[in-house]
Amino acid sequence: MVEHKDVSSDLEKEEELINVKDLITIFTKNWKWFALSVILFLGFGMYYLATKNSIYAVDALVLLKEDDKKSASSSSMMSLLSGIGDLGSMMGTNSIDNEIVVFKTQKIMKKSILDLNLYITSRVHEGLKTINPYPLAPFNITVNPLQVDTIQSTIKLTLKPVKNGAYKIKGQYKKIKFETVVDHFPTTIQTPSIDVHIEKNPYAPEEKEPKIVDVSIYNPNILAVLLSKNMVVKTTSKKTTIIRLSTETDNVEWAQDLLNKVIETFNWDAIEDKKMISTLTAQFVNERLDSLEKELMFVERQIEKYKQDNNLTDISSEAKLFLEQMGESEKMRIETQIQLNMIQYIESYVKDAQNQNKLIPSIGIEDKGLVMVIAKYNETLAEHNRLENTSTISNPALQLTNNQLVSMRQNILENINNLVGSMQVRIDDLKKQDAVMNLRIRAIPRQEREFIEIRRQQGIKATLYSYLLQKREETSLSLASTTDKAKIIDEPMPGIDPIAPQKSIILLVVTCLGMIFPLVFFYLKKILKTVVDSKEELESLSKVEVIGEICRKDIADQIVVKANETDSSAELFRLLRTNLSFVLNDESQKVIITTSTISGEGKTYISINLATSLAFLNKKILVVGLDIRNPRLGDYLEMPTGKGVTNYLIDDKLTAADIIQHSGIHPNLDIIQAGTIPPNPSELLMNPRLDDLFTHLRSRYDYIIVDTAPVGLVSDTFSLNRITDVCLYIARIGMTHRESIRYLNSIHDRGRLKRLYLIANDIDLKEKNGGYGYGYGYKKK
Repeated sequence: MVEHKDVSSDLEKEEELINVKDLITIFTKNWKWFALSVILFLGFGMYYLATKNSIYAVDALVLLKEDDKKSASSSSMMSLLSGIGDLGSMMGTNSIDNEIVVFKTQKIMKKSILDLNLYITSRVHEGLKTINPYPLAPFNITVNPLQVDTIQSTIKLTLKPVKNGAYKIKGQYKKIKFETVVDHFPTTIQTPSIDVHIEKNPYAPEEKEPKIVDVSIYNPNILAVLLSKNMVVKTTSKKTTIIRLSTETDNVEWAQDLLNKVIETFNWDAIEDKKMISTLTAQFVNERLDSLEKELMFVERQIEKYKQDNNLTDISSEAKLFLEQMGESEKMRIETQIQLNMIQYIESYVKDAQNQNKLIPSIGIEDKGLVMVIAKYNETLAEHNRLENTSTISNPALQLTNNQLVSMRQNILENINNLVGSMQVRIDDLKKQDAVMNLRIRAIPRQEREFIEIRRQQGIKATLYSYLLQKREETSLSLASTTDKAKIIDEPMPGIDPIAPQKSIILLVVTCLGMIFPLVFFYLKKILKTVVDSKEELESLSKVEVIGEICRKDIADQIVVKANETDSSAELFRLLRTNLSFVLNDESQKVIITTSTISGEGKTYISINLATSLAFLNKKILVVGLDIRNPRLGDYLEMPTGKGVTNYLIDDKLTAADIIQHSGIHPNLDIIQAGTIPPNPSELLMNPRLDDLFTHLRSRYDYIIVDTAPVGLVSDTFSLNRITDVCLYIARIGMTHRESIRYLNSIHDRGRLKRLYLIANDIDLKEKNGGYGYGYGYKKK
């Protein structure tokens, strides 16, 4: 026996999450759409791949050389480039991070772009792609390099070949478009920004047919920013000074030239910095040599004149002995005086306003504290100059270095003042020692004593002069031996495989999208639709048991149940008849009403064919039309309109025999039509004569099938609940709304119709899955 379902949850089942069964059902029912979607998406993917050039990553490895730091010795000749090493020691203190920033600066990239003329690019149309023909573009495009910085927006040109070797040139600058036709080359065209000179490249490969060429002319400053962002510079390890330069491109040779030029420009910039330091040192040394040369010449002339005036030819043995005794003291005094002179020279250099933004030399300074302060100042000044070249005045880092330089310059002067004071005290002490020694040489003739004083001055100046000559030679050697700071240890080379587009991944993605798109579409269609589209969905949404299902009929005839008919429709009505036999298990249960939510869901069609199927069991069957507002029973059976139920209820003289008609379909099947449409149908159906009529009919027929009005439109059917034994509620697949099933559940919960069962009408057997289908083993006769 078929029983009603016990549904405990009141949640709306149409809001349940998708499950695997739903996915499988959607796929199997719509597999052709899935196949078509995959083919279309694969087509889009193939088209995308056909329009994209292969992108390669080009890498270069560079070793950054560290500058050697030299230490000075006060007791021996300083090693080669010692003074220059003091000045340039800051180069060794720069971190790798600073050098990475320098590689990516706009200054380095812009110079590289200008040197290679990369701010003018060409693209040649080949099929669906446009390729970069560098370095053998079909045309050589040039502009005035002095004006290229004035370009405010990219100048775009398209050279399209026309007849007889002529070209139509279309261009755009900002929103201004221009066009011209050129029949010979070289030629110069005028743009709203600058003039562009075009000539054919004699080294470009010959082609059978000229192709369309796109030309873009960029502002080098803007292009430098874009290319710097595209170039990746990073260290290979924290423990090495090796860095990797990488960029992505569809033209490997273009990227190789760019990376090589960037490294070359970086070395040029570093060498220029070193040359600036060496040049400054040489200038300082030459100035001091010129001054000392004059002073030394003056002292030597004094000696010469003194000897001539005093007839001196040799120094006495006593003077020689004195000089030997005071040699050590004299040596210390000379060295101290040299240091004092050098510090005073540097002090005057620092105080000179013209040298405010120049590096400070530290040649000959033995005080390590002052040397370190000057080296730190030079390092900060170099960083300041670099920031000044690569950023704006408002850069906070630039303002910070400005403040640091002012503070450090004041600190240098304070250190110099302290050193000058201490050295002056030392010189005074040495002078006191000399005074003591002078007491011992009073016996020496006045001429020799005076001569010694003059020779002492000569010795100091000669020693300083020799020292500066040495430094000048070292500086010249430094200028001649300047080497590259960055050494290429791995030339720019592309990877074996392109990094984009990744064909396998793209094809996999579009295939997945081809599967997902129809799945999402059909699932959204399912959850957003308003009607029920399958028996399974009807069962999942309804609290009422589905007692049968009727398939979609392929013929216009309304009567599908006939003698010896074995098609699917007839078989399903027989199956419905069998299920009803389990429901109507008592001989007193004879009245079956059919209803639906709205008109057109098939209640009249099912009522007639179910009655016909029952008639073939040799049962007396009566079909009563109680849809008295819109009677259709007579139209389905093509019967003339006669007296019916409404006439019986109005006229007390009519009997049941007066309104019963033979169906003409089967001898055991009779019909009672609805009759004349009344003005008060609801009140009429409450007439007690209707109860009497059905009491009489129960005694004459085995089954009475009542075709009633839709419950979603009027309440007439609810008033018939008093005469009903079983109610068959018709839901038409693809037509009955989900809200109608919710309404049916409400009717069921409130018990407004007796023994309520559902029939799923208009099922498409072609879309049913599983089993053998209907009509298995039968043939239509």
